[in-house]
Amino acid sequence: MKEHEEARFRELSRDLTEDIRVRRMSQYIQHGSTTTYDHVLRVARTAYRLNHILHLKADDHSLIRASILHDYYLYDWHQRGDRLHGYHHARIAADNALRDFAISPAEQAMIRSHMWPLNLFSIPLSRGGWLLTIADKIASTQETVMDRIRPSASPC
Repeated sequence: MKEHEEARFRELSRDLTEDIRVRRMSQYIQHGSTTTYDHVLRVARTAYRLNHILHLKADDHSLIRASILHDYYLYDWHQRGDRLHGYHHARIAADNALRDFAISPAEQAMIRSHMWPLNLFSIPLSRGGWLLTIADKIASTQETVMDRIRPSASPC
């Protein structure tokens, strides 16, 4: 990202990245060894960059907020024993975000639809929704693949 884009990203995300409730996501693993907090920041940066590279003109503030809150379910899905997590965590995250941050209807819709096509009937209906959905797939793939090819620590 260019320096001015990074500065703008930080400005637009600061209210959430400095919030203790959002920071709790750093306690949970998302993919491989990546925490949920690191994952949502990667998704937010990716969505923001795609928005600018492709000149899609989605609202940056709403896009970043929805991206940071898209996995705001606040539990370890690996330990909870819920095999259907992928199907319903978007609703849980949207409900939690609405409760804790009074998100807009557009932000709520973006969060609820980010798991499309797994959630077949929750289709993204906005540019921001599509950007979040695509950025989430890109980030998830990067995290999963990089964790598998990263050399493990030597036992010696």
